Amino acid sequence: MTTHISLFPPKELYYMEHTPKGVSIKTTMIPKRQRRKVIYDNMHLMEGMTFTATHSFPQMLPYNDSTDFELVSFSDRKKHTGKNEALIFFLDDYRFRNQLWCDLERTTFSISHYDYFFTPDFSLWRDLPTEYYNQQNTFRTRFVGLFWQLRGFKAIPTFSFGGLQSFSYCLEGLPSNSVIAVCGLSNRKDAQAYNIWCYALRRLEAEKHPTLILVYGPEIEIPDLHTPVKFLKDFISKRFRHG
Repeated sequence: MTTHISLFPPKELYYMEHTPKGVSIKTTMIPKRQRRKVIYDNMHLMEGMTFTATHSFPQMLPYNDSTDFELVSFSDRKKHTGKNEALIFFLDDYRFRNQLWCDLERTTFSISHYDYFFTPDFSLWRDLPTEYYNQQNTFRTRFVGLFWQLRGFKAIPTFSFGGLQSFSYCLEGLPSNSVIAVCGLSNRKDAQAYNIWCYALRRLEAEKHPTLILVYGPEIEIPDLHTPVKFLKDFISKRFRHG
């Protein structure tokens, strides 16, 4: 078995293999009648991906690079250079869902100058009558993250969860022994939200053994957690501090 060795880093190959609008050159060569079937729900972007056995979520790769960067919200992406900056998606889904999932190739190309990405934080809800939508959003979060990683971008996996029933799948597709990010903006709503949030981080620690947990939000005590935690100042707190 021979191993293919590329002469170019993955990110350089990404630029070489895509049009100025971010569309894969391979895709443009497919006849238009067939193209609709091939690109449905981003199926044409699965090349090189591996999937988990239980729910067939894309299996992300570990991230253990720098965490010393400035944060930029996706909503403010056009105002920054991207140099030593990480693009984050801890926002209401409507602010990024269509651009990232429905137009992933074009959007990726437009933000490719950023040095770091957090994977999109598609929402998982508590107390839904079905877990279908939460599972779909978990799939999409892993898919976008792995798509970026395979193309040479520094993508940090994010962990989201819904109610207790979501723990049968919400950790699936996250890498082990990796930096993992989680949003900490909702853990102060009430005692139940705080308890579930702490439980989620302990489950993350037990199952994925993260090297570092990045929490986007104010510092808060997390009982019985042994993994190093780095709190990232959220934009809401910054506005209040300078207001």
